[in-house]
Amino acid sequence: MKTNLFNYNSILFTLIIILISTITIWKLPQPQNEYTHIGIAVYDMDDTFMSDYIDKLQNELETCTFNGKKILYEIFDAEGNANRQEHQLQYMYEQNFDALLINLVTPSSAASVLNETANHKLPVILFNRETDKKDLSISKQTWYVGTQAKKAGAIQADMLQNAWKENQEKLDHNKNNTLDYILIEGEQTHFDSIRRTNGFLENSQNLPLHQLANLSADWQRQLATEKFANLDKTLIHSAEAVICNNDDMALGVYDYYKQHNMSLPLIIGINNNPEMHQKIKSGEIYGTVDNDINSQITHICKLLKDILNHNTSDYANIWYSTPFAIQR
Repeated sequence: MKTNLFNYNSILFTLIIILISTITIWKLPQPQNEYTHIGIAVYDMDDTFMSDYIDKLQNELETCTFNGKKILYEIFDAEGNANRQEHQLQYMYEQNFDALLINLVTPSSAASVLNETANHKLPVILFNRETDKKDLSISKQTWYVGTQAKKAGAIQADMLQNAWKENQEKLDHNKNNTLDYILIEGEQTHFDSIRRTNGFLENSQNLPLHQLANLSADWQRQLATEKFANLDKTLIHSAEAVICNNDDMALGVYDYYKQHNMSLPLIIGINNNPEMHQKIKSGEIYGTVDNDINSQITHICKLLKDILNHNTSDYANIWYSTPFAIQR
C-alpha cells in the first residue's frame, strides 16, 4: 500500500513540475526572428548587366537593417529558362519570405506570377525587365523599378545625331549623304527590346538613315557575333554604324570586327557595363546608355524598408531611374 502511494505521489509530483515548467516557459519572452527574409528571382546571372546588378544589390542589402533585423536573402537563377523560373517561383511562394524581388525571364508572364503572389499575400518588387503596366494593378502590393526602355533608345538616337552633325564627312564612308546602319535587337517579343528599338527609330527620324539589316541576338554577345558573321559581307563592309539593344550584343559586333581585322563602325549599346565603358574611354567604341543601376538599387532598398513597415502610401507602383549617355 505504501509502495502504491509512493508511486502515486511521485507521478503527481512529476506532473506538477512539468506543469510549472510549461507555465514558466510560456511566460518567458519568446525568441524573435532576427532576420528579414527576401527571395530574389533572377532571369539569368550569365547576363553581364544582370550579374553586375545583383552584385551591387547584394552589397547594398548586406548593409541594410529593417526594424533592427538584418537581411537574409536567397537568390534563384533561372539561367534564362522560363520553366525553370516557374518552378523556382512555386518554391518561393511556399517559403517564409517577407518580400520577393523578381526579374522575370518572360515579362509577358507577369499577370500569372502576380496573381500567385497576391494569393499568397506576398509583396513583390519587379525589377529591370519591364512588364505591361496593366499587370501591376493586379495587386496593391506590387511595384516595378527599372529604366524606361523607350527613353534609352531615344538617347541612342540623340548620340547618333550628335555624331552625324559633328563628323558627317568622316562617318559617311561612301559619300552618299546617308547613314547606313545595322540594328541588332534583343529578344524579338521582349517589351524592353521593342521599346528600345521604337525609342531609337522614333527619335532618329531627322537623320538620313538607311537600315542595311536587322538582327535579333537575344541579348547575347556570342550570338551577336555569330549572326553578324552570317550577314552578306557587302552589307558588313557598308555599315557605318551598328545600333544594339544592349552592350553584350554591341561587344559581340566589336568581336567580329576585331577577329577579321576590320575597321570598326560607330557602335552604340545600352547598359554601360564595365568592359563597354573601358572601350568607350579608349576610343574604340562610340557610346552607350547608362541605366543608372545605383539609383534603382537605392530605391529598391528604400521601398523594401517601407513595404515591411507597411508605409507605402506615398509610392507610385512604377519608378524609373533616369538613363544618360556615355560617349567618347
